[in-house]
Amino acid sequence: MGFRLIRRKDAAQYSESVVVSFAITLLVVRLFLELTGYPQIASGGLHIAHVLWGGILLFLGSLLALTYRNRLLLVMSSVLTGAGWGLFIDEVGKFLTADNDYFFRPAAPLIYVSFLLLWLLALRVRRHEPQQDRDKIYGILDDLEEVIEASVNPDELAAMQEQLRQLSIKPQDGVTDELAQALLQFVQHEEIKTQEAQPSRVVTWLRKARHVLDRVLLSARASFQLFPFLLVLSGMGRLVFTIRHTVPLLSPELATTLHTDLDVSPFSSTANMSLFVLVNAVRLALAMSLLLAAYWVSRRQERGWDLARWALVLAIVVLDLLVFYFTQFSAAVVAVTDVALLGWVNHFRWNRQLAELHQTAG
Repeated sequence: MGFRLIRRKDAAQYSESVVVSFAITLLVVRLFLELTGYPQIASGGLHIAHVLWGGILLFLGSLLALTYRNRLLLVMSSVLTGAGWGLFIDEVGKFLTADNDYFFRPAAPLIYVSFLLLWLLALRVRRHEPQQDRDKIYGILDDLEEVIEASVNPDELAAMQEQLRQLSIKPQDGVTDELAQALLQFVQHEEIKTQEAQPSRVVTWLRKARHVLDRVLLSARASFQLFPFLLVLSGMGRLVFTIRHTVPLLSPELATTLHTDLDVSPFSSTANMSLFVLVNAVRLALAMSLLLAAYWVSRRQERGWDLARWALVLAIVVLDLLVFYFTQFSAAVVAVTDVALLGWVNHFRWNRQLAELHQTAG
């Protein structure tokens, strides 16, 4: 096979599992260490750092994916990969310093950058759809695993048959169309066993939770009252921090009182001062944007959701990254909040577009 990137079916789900497990692992580890005073698993001259456990999880995750064919195992592999990477990258400060400094200040923004890269990769995978029919046939070949194992349900089998039918009647390269015809004959065989889909308790619980979440988040009161209120809180909080952090720039004697939340003093170097001014300028612009977006959303104007989306993307990609440098992992609370609000925006916009498509089709 020549070198060509062929996306695995359900790749979006696997990549999202990596991101979620990475974020949860990292936050849990940092919270645990903070609450317990950074204990060490050690005996004599030995010290078992959690980077070792991260390497083991990464090894197990890759070994599962390379050895077995099973969708559940691929999900497990993605979770292990994300958790392993979280344990590994958490100790990046030790890798970059001669004295193995776990609290190396640039480590926090570097760890956040790794999260951003994983998150952007997951978004790209989700948005990318197979463009060539040959790529679609690979997805069908993945689906055949359930046919062979007699675990395919009637709806999945019917969808597979329809997709193969479309590929077989469309002129192809002489390979894809003939393979589609052969596979179509196979999946239409009357002896293929199907079974009704019986979701596990976990899947059932997740579906119920999502249904409840949709009813809450997409209700008029939540969308046009609660969400703008949260945007106002976020905007006002950033406005307060902007004022709190910039006042000592005019009166340095107030720094000991108003800069207590900073791990890095902006007065320590010219570069830190320039970066600190940039942080507060971006934070001020973002605060005003969030307040304006809250007003427009409360007035049921579509531009409010657009402005909120772009403001939150700016916060996640630029501002939160800079804040991590000055406040270290206390910035994680704000970053998680921004990601949650952006998820709400995207969910609302997606459901609005879906409703418009249904109206047009009707």
